[in-house]
Amino acid sequence: MREVQREAQKGIDQMAREQNRELERMSATYTGCPIEEIKPALQRLFARYDGKITDPELTEWAQLISDGTKITLKPEKIRF
Repeated sequence: MREVQREAQKGIDQMAREQNRELERMSATYTGCPIEEIKPALQRLFARYDGKITDPELTEWAQLISDGTKITLKPEKIRF
């Protein structure tokens, strides 16, 4: 059971690293851009990982990216 948990955690951690790299690229590309330009790109990022984001969250994250604020996803530890 512990091996399964360890492998699952590795997968979750890897996904968070990939998403953080993509968020860094988005920030480099979209800092200073209008949030309405950023929102579709951010929505595509979430869709690639089968994630869901509400419009208020999307707007908030797009504003952070526009402002040049770093966004870092931190995966939680899984528990069985």
